[in-house]
Amino acid sequence: MGDAMKTETREQKLIEIFQTEKVLGLGIVKEIIGTTSRMTGFRQIKALGYYSSYSHSGKYYTLGSIPEFDRNGLWRYGGVHFSKHGNLMETIPVLVKRSEAGYFASELEESLHVFVHNAVGKLFRLGRLLREQIGDQYLYLAPGLAESQFLARKKILTQGAPESVAITDSDGQEITEHLKTFLSVLNEKQRRLYLGLESIRLGHGGDVRMASVARVNVKTISRGRRELLSKEIDFDRIRRKGAGRPVLKKTKS
Repeated sequence: MGDAMKTETREQKLIEIFQTEKVLGLGIVKEIIGTTSRMTGFRQIKALGYYSSYSHSGKYYTLGSIPEFDRNGLWRYGGVHFSKHGNLMETIPVLVKRSEAGYFASELEESLHVFVHNAVGKLFRLGRLLREQIGDQYLYLAPGLAESQFLARKKILTQGAPESVAITDSDGQEITEHLKTFLSVLNEKQRRLYLGLESIRLGHGGDVRMASVARVNVKTISRGRRELLSKEIDFDRIRRKGAGRPVLKKTKS
């Protein structure tokens, strides 16, 4: 079998495995085409047309024909995330530009499912994003749209309490006080999980809206939401040490 035939056979095998597995690392690609060279493996997937993941430090690949991107141009498979816009530094500015009211970092993390603080900080320093501080966090805005996005966000934040069954009431101030009282009897973890649950119920932007109502740091709510979604909760430590009914001391009769 000639070299050209061998190359064609290996290429076809690589395509078939991509179609089955959807996502491959470069190490597997090299094994399939029979090379130990990273550059050779990369040239092969480049010739086929590919996307690299914006998660996992870009070490996973898929063929251009495989992803079914959502309306934001995002696609996830087996916990690996891809964007039709490119890597994280290319994807974030596109999402921010398309947004009506900009994005808080926590909202970007909800959409992208990766840590974004380093990326948005760098994009701001490069002038590719603008930002305005609201409370204890930054709202990231698109150059040229920053003013309208900021005004739209302020309107959203001043519309009042979120419409959640657990905290909706005809008197917003009164229900906010009830919520504060309820939260005061919970320990730190219980508060975090409850507010995380309400954020999940609200959907996109829930972290920010619950932070505004409960007057807590948005990172606290984001952490509670992530814990609930991952189901990685230490139930043995939900209650404070020493909480509950105190042990009765025996008295001498």
